[in-house]
Amino acid sequence: MRRYGRRLALGLGAALLTLIPNGARAQDRPVPARDAAAAAAASPLRNGLALETFDTAWTRIRNLHFDSTFGGLDWNAVRAELRPRAAQARTTGELRKVLGELIARIGVSHYALVPVEYNASFDPRRNGREPRDTIGDAGLELRAVGDDVVVWRVAPDGPAAAAGVTPGALVRAVDGFDPNAGLRNRHALAEPHEQQLALTRVLYGVNRLVQGGVGDSVTLKLASPDGDRGVTLRLRPTPGQLVKFGNLPPSMVSVRQTVIAGGGAGDGCIGLVTFTSWMAPIATAIDKAVDAVRHCQGIVIDLRGNPGGVGGMVMGVGGHFVDSVQPLGTMKLRGNELKFVLNPRRVDPRGQPVPVYAGPLAILVDAMTASTSEIFAAGMQAIGRARVFGELTAGQALPALASKLPNGDVLMHAIADYLVVDGKRIEGRGVVPDQLLPLTFGDLAAGRDAPLQAALDWIANY
Repeated sequence: MRRYGRRLALGLGAALLTLIPNGARAQDRPVPARDAAAAAAASPLRNGLALETFDTAWTRIRNLHFDSTFGGLDWNAVRAELRPRAAQARTTGELRKVLGELIARIGVSHYALVPVEYNASFDPRRNGREPRDTIGDAGLELRAVGDDVVVWRVAPDGPAAAAGVTPGALVRAVDGFDPNAGLRNRHALAEPHEQQLALTRVLYGVNRLVQGGVGDSVTLKLASPDGDRGVTLRLRPTPGQLVKFGNLPPSMVSVRQTVIAGGGAGDGCIGLVTFTSWMAPIATAIDKAVDAVRHCQGIVIDLRGNPGGVGGMVMGVGGHFVDSVQPLGTMKLRGNELKFVLNPRRVDPRGQPVPVYAGPLAILVDAMTASTSEIFAAGMQAIGRARVFGELTAGQALPALASKLPNGDVLMHAIADYLVVDGKRIEGRGVVPDQLLPLTFGDLAAGRDAPLQAALDWIANY
């Protein structure tokens, strides 16, 4: 079976923001095909390639990491310790272990190694299929309740729904892999932000396990009040538009809007806008989605599961909701900084004049809300323009680059920090919702979306 993951790059101009948890070694990461990964790990390296690759990675981090002091870490000493081990590496797998340890030493998010075979798996010249046809999913999303991975959302027209999978089912295994072990192990970490990072890493990892190539299959072992059962799902084409960004593999992105009837003490409809990531090709689609619901009493933007995207897009999207220029935050590079500023959007996607949307704005977040999504949610919350509902976010919001190494792997490395307009960091902290509403078994069993319902009630009574 061919296995594909999804890894999204995020950024502003040359800078990328990406949700790739710090410190995970290459062999720990889901890769496109297990047989290809094993073959790559065992492949011998030509003379000098290991040191050339190690030196390139170490030097790029030294020159571009946003903190020249590395938080007190002696970067030269790290090189002196690990370079001899890189010199002894005889296979790609041995080299990746050293590189994984190199990036783990830094201790912040947005550092990772993306194996070359991961990118190659999406090359149509390699697999004989168009890139659009290689990306598939099982039509379900997974989340955590405590230390249990559970089915959260089920697409009504997907393979999971057709097989009778329902929200709230416990996921005991995916292709024989126990997805709950990582949730349990995170409690051994000393710091809360480390536990949150581990939670986010596990959730993205297990959701990648139910993705793959179209026509491939995934087998789940599920537990529910009705009993345990195994189900094998054949993956469908992932809905959306194919996006290829820089050195990263393609992903499918989509935007949708829904008009919900008003309730409570209010009148009129409420608009719900959801998009899977912040990628430039769907910027106009996001604008059109906002425009389609601007007649409503309030708007909800659902960023749950959104790992981020092009950082500068927050300024354009946020501009729909402010009537004057508003600072949102600052991206701080080594020796330089870039201000994020909202400018009012006074025309619609057709170029026709429209008033800036002045109604209440709610934003939904969870542990898989990261990077650019956190920048947007935290910024709109800080300027008092939005109320945030849901769970603590990932706490991973560092601008980064995706650089190709001599051995073909791609190095993700942070180049900037980000401060919200109120001076707070998102990195290691996350966005704290105004109304904290963790996922519960009771809500799943009742088919109740508590964060969305709370947002709808708030808007209706605004």
